[in-house]
Amino acid sequence: MKKLIVTTIALSVIATSAFSQGLVNYSAGTSAATRMSTNSVVGGAATGLVNGTAASGGGLYYFALFASSTQTTINGSTTALSGISPNYVFNNMAGWTLVGIGTNNTNPGRISPATQGNTSANQGALNADSSLTVSGIAGAAAANTVSVGWLSTGIGTTVAALTTWYNAGAVGGWIGQSAIGNVTLGDGVSTSTPNPWGSSTGQVGGLLLGLTPSVPEPGTLALAALGVGSLLALRRKK
Repeated sequence: MKKLIVTTIALSVIATSAFSQGLVNYSAGTSAATRMSTNSVVGGAATGLVNGTAASGGGLYYFALFASSTQTTINGSTTALSGISPNYVFNNMAGWTLVGIGTNNTNPGRISPATQGNTSANQGALNADSSLTVSGIAGAAAANTVSVGWLSTGIGTTVAALTTWYNAGAVGGWIGQSAIGNVTLGDGVSTSTPNPWGSSTGQVGGLLLGLTPSVPEPGTLALAALGVGSLLALRRKK
């Protein structure tokens, strides 16, 4: 009898441990209002949904999902972004964690995490049920979510590459960020695994990837000039 009790407790501990982290499904919704689109001119309206296994220049569209149990804004903002903005999560990471990265697929505007390959730790590995584990937030707990999308051509396929490109002037690419949503994470047992995209309360609608200028923004040029000036001043002192 004692062995049975011990075995039952051990199995219970294993089961609890297996589902201690929250789960989220990461794919775009089925309606046009919840899918991913791009524009064709800087600051313009959406002109079409992302589509195909390859995009402009042979690149893919990438979508990074971030989650937080504490942050409700990014640099004070909760709304969706398109193009140039100081409120992107990758430059305001305090309290936010990268969950995983998905790519576009052949269905217009849709995201498929599986096409990423899931070979890199910073991309998030898919579970057997195609969910992603949200590290640091328990199953059945609330989580705020936000996603950043970009076209990899001329930028790269990781958040690190995106950050480098953006802070170097964000010249001639497509980038956008969703509004902040709030979902109850799945636990693999009694709480179903949510999709952050959709029209229900807490989900967010589609995201617009905005074209950035083909030359650096004035603010970026000013920072570059300041850097060059500082270097010249240091040389004179020497």
